[in-house]
Amino acid sequence: MAEQINYKFGLLYFYWLMAGADGKRSTNNDDPEWIMMQKMKKFEEITDKELDDFLHRDLGKEEDQIEKILFALVITHHRDRVRALAWMDIIMFADGYLHDNEEYLYNKVRNKFEIDEFEIKRMKQYLIDATSDL
Repeated sequence: MAEQINYKFGLLYFYWLMAGADGKRSTNNDDPEWIMMQKMKKFEEITDKELDDFLHRDLGKEEDQIEKILFALVITHHRDRVRALAWMDIIMFADGYLHDNEEYLYNKVRNKFEIDEFEIKRMKQYLIDATSDL
C-alpha cells in the first residue's frame, strides 16, 4: 500500500527531523521539544492514532524524509507552509539551543518555498498565543 503523504504527516516528518537534528531526540514528557510537539499535535488536530502510525512506520533515510516534507508542503496552501515553518521555529528553540543541523533543515525548507522570515515570525507569535493554555 502506498504511503499517503499529507500536511499532517509532512509536519510530523519535519518535527522528527528537527527534534533529532541535535542528536538528542526524545519522547519523554519532560523534553521541551516533545512538549511543543504535543501542543502542535493538539492544535493541528493530529490524532493519537496518526502519531502512533507515524512513529511505527519505516521513516527511511534522512534524505527521503526531507523529500517527503517538501512533497507534503508543495501540495499545501502557502499559509500551511508558513505555519509548518513557524512550528519548527518554535521547536528548534524549545530547548534553548539552536543546533546547526536544525538551522540548516529549517533554512532548506524556507528557502525552497521562498518564505519571508517576517511572515514566519508573525505566525510563530500567533501559534504561541493560541497554544499558551494547552
